[in-house]
Amino acid sequence: MAKFINPNLRFVDQFLAHFKPCFTKTQWPMFRQYIYAAFADYKRPSIEAFAEQLNISYQKLQYFFSEADWDINELNAIRLKILGQQSTTRATAAGVLAIDDTACPKPYAEKTEGAKIQYCGSLKREENCNVAVASCFVSETKHFPIAFKSYLPIEVVEANDFKSKLDLAKDLIDNALSQNIPISTVVVDNWYASSEFIEFVVSKNLNLISEVKSNRSILFTDPKTRQWRHYSATALTDLIKTTFAHKIKNVNIPRKDGSSKPVPTYSFISRIKDCQTQLKIIFLFDSWSEFDEQKAHVIISTDIVSSDKKIISTYLLRWGIEETFRELKDDFAFDQYQVRHQKQIQRHWILSFLAWSITYWIKQNACLSKIIFEPPENIAQCKKAVGLLLIFDSTRLLSKNPALSASLAGIKSARFTDSSPGN
Repeated sequence: MAKFINPNLRFVDQFLAHFKPCFTKTQWPMFRQYIYAAFADYKRPSIEAFAEQLNISYQKLQYFFSEADWDINELNAIRLKILGQQSTTRATAAGVLAIDDTACPKPYAEKTEGAKIQYCGSLKREENCNVAVASCFVSETKHFPIAFKSYLPIEVVEANDFKSKLDLAKDLIDNALSQNIPISTVVVDNWYASSEFIEFVVSKNLNLISEVKSNRSILFTDPKTRQWRHYSATALTDLIKTTFAHKIKNVNIPRKDGSSKPVPTYSFISRIKDCQTQLKIIFLFDSWSEFDEQKAHVIISTDIVSSDKKIISTYLLRWGIEETFRELKDDFAFDQYQVRHQKQIQRHWILSFLAWSITYWIKQNACLSKIIFEPPENIAQCKKAVGLLLIFDSTRLLSKNPALSASLAGIKSARFTDSSPGN
């Protein structure tokens, strides 16, 4: 693997410069180098691998990561401020706040702080893992992480310090509002659709859109007695299909590939058990995709005046947080840390957020459009392109044929090749 020799890309340094006040003179080079190292490809990412990639002291990088005094919340606030300064990257009123949790499997790390046997979505089974509850801004054209909270099972914390995933989700909403993220709607999956959480979101003058579980109790008029009674979502699905088939209408909903699909739906305004908030309840009699085993879905929305199509389309923006998790894990090793303590785990997570955000900022602002022949279309391509530029920048002076090196790296900018290193 080619090493980065004194990495220095103008647009990366431009982004990183905002964080300089957060570190001492000795901490700053370690922070800067660590972020650059995140753009390399590793068989097994670790602090040791990062130090080797950069030809710097492992002990110094380890101390910076584990012991040095710096604040992850300060870094995150600056990160969000940078993204909020440009129309290409900022959150807008057209988007939503998506909240979900993601697991980092640690099957052989029984002593890792906070890791317990619990459900792991990526594996679709229980596994020893750490869990983060995170918030993301998502619109049709943008998605980026806002914040995360580490979920610590009650077995590993004092009872008074325990916070459930729902408690952490509430904290993330308050955090987004305090950061002036322009949100009006929160979208979550069915696990978060508790009555308490619904009413909390409403108390913040926000709308909530969520799916509900098949056993959720919904108030509906009995077609025989004309009296209101509670049905499970599953029972009500069957009742609507058999008794109110003539009122089921097709709604064209967007799919991940950009196409649309007509889906049979039935909606009404009611309440769910133990919740005082009036809701629009929409039954969809189809799967989300060919990989979805469920043949029906039930969505609830506190916005009772919008059309079914708008509510469903808004809910489906939730895909953006799943995409963010995938990018963080696949491209920036969010789940591949080799540390045990929560302080170190959370530092790894925020630094993954930062490396991802630099890549997002570069892609959204087309920083590479005049440098390489094929500008990246997604986060993975952008990370790879930056990594190639770093390799070229590090090795061009050693090459007997710089023009050939530039062509192999896909570089079209003579200015970039002439001005490197430091471009």
